Amino acid sequence: MRDALEAVLAGRAALAFPRAAADLAGLRAAAGESELLLLIITPDVPAIDRAMLLAAVGPLAVDLAPDVRIAAIVVAPDATVADVAEAAGFLATAESTTGQTVRITPR
Repeated sequence: MRDALEAVLAGRAALAFPRAAADLAGLRAAAGESELLLLIITPDVPAIDRAMLLAAVGPLAVDLAPDVRIAAIVVAPDATVADVAEAAGFLATAESTTGQTVRITPR
């Protein structure tokens, strides 16, 4: 999935695949020089960690603004990589959004 996302984003966003709430501490640094920090929350992230990661998106959007936008894509089991990549591409071009969470489910 990472390769497909990097190809679609073409350097327009920093990708992060947090696995646990403990990863929140490193997310500010993960943005680097990018204008968008895109969190990919995969189906294997435990439910409690997923809830804490998603709860942090809004406050991080406020904290990182105006220099960095943040968005999260929550990937459901059996969601396609193509759908995740399409959402990532949209978020990368949606320059007026920050703090957005998009859930990708199977069709």
